[in-house]
Amino acid sequence: MRRGQQPQRDAFNEHAIVAYDIETIVDDEPADGYFPPWPRHRPVAASFLTAKWTPNGHAFALDTLSCAPGTEEAFYRKVDELLPAGATAITYNGRGFDVRCLALQASRWVPDLKLPNLARQAASGRFDGAHCDLADVYSGFGGTRSVAMVELCKALDIPCKIDVAGSQVGVLWRTGQRQAVREYVAQDVIGTAMLWWHYIAFQKSDERLLTLPLAELVTWIQSEPGLAHLKPFAECRPAQLALKRAPALRVAAALADAERRVTQERDEAAFAASDTSPF
Repeated sequence: MRRGQQPQRDAFNEHAIVAYDIETIVDDEPADGYFPPWPRHRPVAASFLTAKWTPNGHAFALDTLSCAPGTEEAFYRKVDELLPAGATAITYNGRGFDVRCLALQASRWVPDLKLPNLARQAASGRFDGAHCDLADVYSGFGGTRSVAMVELCKALDIPCKIDVAGSQVGVLWRTGQRQAVREYVAQDVIGTAMLWWHYIAFQKSDERLLTLPLAELVTWIQSEPGLAHLKPFAECRPAQLALKRAPALRVAAALADAERRVTQERDEAAFAASDTSPF
């Protein structure tokens, strides 16, 4: 970047995102609650919420993975598959932890190292559109110290750490309560996505970027029997407000689109009528 040039903070793809989070364990859990350096952490679960805008509304997919002994290579190849180049990855502290752990462990377990999407994430910068770290953007890119995700969620009435805390993951995993870990990481991913929609809608001054995907997320959660553990997200204040406001926004968008098409057709007809060229 040339001296004096402003970083491109609008490179993020607000219409195609993959919000993700991982849970990790370390071989020797400190008894005093000390958080070991990230190279000591091994991912044991990961969850990916894919949200893509389509002309018929947002399409969602939730993939939650486990990394048990013997499945490491398959786990990292699937992680790579779930981070396509056309979408912006959304995390909370992902640039400093999640992607660092994933990339390091993948280089150990995948012999041919052919993980281009994960490599792209590991090399991503603050403003290139590949990855948006919400801990970074909510802190004003270093304007203030970052805070725990739960603090932002509380401020915005988003559920967070509903049944499990991060400090419990190691014990839960080792005692066979792996479904609890899977549900916990999936809940964090939904919270991450909701923080993202709040952020991008405010930055773009466009309520639709929050209200429409959130309302459609609620409908999706409620329609899928396997997503009962995500029910609190469909019942929270932002979700219920989105449900109320979305119909009017859809009508307004449809009217604006119809008006654009009528104007375009009128302009094309006027241009055709004025074209008297013999050639």
